[in-house]
Amino acid sequence: MCDFEEFNYNCSHQVKQLLSYCHFARTDPFHQCFGVQVTKNTWHKNFPCPACEEAERQRAWAEEQERLRQQAWAEEQARNNQQQ
Repeated sequence: MCDFEEFNYNCSHQVKQLLSYCHFARTDPFHQCFGVQVTKNTWHKNFPCPACEEAERQRAWAEEQERLRQQAWAEEQARNNQQQ
């Protein structure tokens, strides 16, 4: 029986992390365990998982880039209107 710990994030994602292999998985060349997976600890995290944090960071970056692009376009239009 391989031992795992489980992390529950507030974004509703769950991640299992291997703590230790059982005897059969240790001796198998591919570390395959065909027995029961035992959850030793369950941790509740009050923040999003790393994947959701990265997605939020990328979304915020894309929004900022779009805002800057629109601002540059508006400034260019204002300059063109002043020249005419």
